[in-house]
Amino acid sequence: MSRPIPIEEMVRLFKIHHTTSHLFKIDNFSLLKKHGVEKVESSVFDLAGHKWTLSVYPNGHKSAKGTHVSIFLMNQVSVNVLLTYELFVVSQLERKWHTHGRDEFDTNPEPATEGFLRFISFADLERKGFLIGDCCMFGVKFYGIEPANPGTAERFSLIEKPLNHKVTWMMSKFSSFNPGKVHQSNEFVVGARKWRIEVHPRGYNEEKDKSFSVYLSAEGFVNNAPKTKTYARFKLRVLDQVSWNHVEKTDSEWFDSEPDIQSGFEDFMPLGKLDEPYLVKDKLYVGVEFEVISTTNYC
Repeated sequence: MSRPIPIEEMVRLFKIHHTTSHLFKIDNFSLLKKHGVEKVESSVFDLAGHKWTLSVYPNGHKSAKGTHVSIFLMNQVSVNVLLTYELFVVSQLERKWHTHGRDEFDTNPEPATEGFLRFISFADLERKGFLIGDCCMFGVKFYGIEPANPGTAERFSLIEKPLNHKVTWMMSKFSSFNPGKVHQSNEFVVGARKWRIEVHPRGYNEEKDKSFSVYLSAEGFVNNAPKTKTYARFKLRVLDQVSWNHVEKTDSEWFDSEPDIQSGFEDFMPLGKLDEPYLVKDKLYVGVEFEVISTTNYC
């Protein structure tokens, strides 16, 4: 199956014709299942005078797992009016969308979720032209509100082995690092986000005075990138400088949009091992390798 017009033109026209909508385009859709990503969440967007997010479960949620894609709309601030909305996935073959019809989002002072467990079956998603070129476009439209000019759209994608996916921090004069404090590498960019490697030379929390603790710290974003949650599957390592038998541990995490969010291991390696062949001539090499990372861009 091939699209009648390029996907970029499709998005542009959709925004013009649906000015009270937000389009959530997901690229590399198959990678979500491959890497076991249970849920994909949009950035926070403004529609109908309120803030929202869309959540898509590519392999289904709860009782729909394994058969259908699930989709939900969540308010981020209190909703003080009754709003009519419609969730959809856009056909890439003709001007139509799959929907369960219009529904009402009731007034709610707290975050609430509305949507469908069995929104569309995997078979229909592929067979009827909603998934082409490993890309699909979900979204929400509100009715009876002041139109935007035009509608809004974003693109979410998982990227395997992104640019600069391997970073190594050389900790020279390791003995000069205060063992009781936390230390961070210089900032580096992978995907649309800035990161640091963080170490606790004599351990952290329950592993204090027992282990060398290593973490990946998510910082700010590159210019104009949406400030949204970032998924990363990564490998932290301390390099063996003699036989290259590195100490490695793998983790995966949805990093919140706020800076200074860490994920890693208190018990990365026992303090007793922090010697040759890892610590040689007072130098220690600590690294991270990103196996997959998510990016979000406005489109």
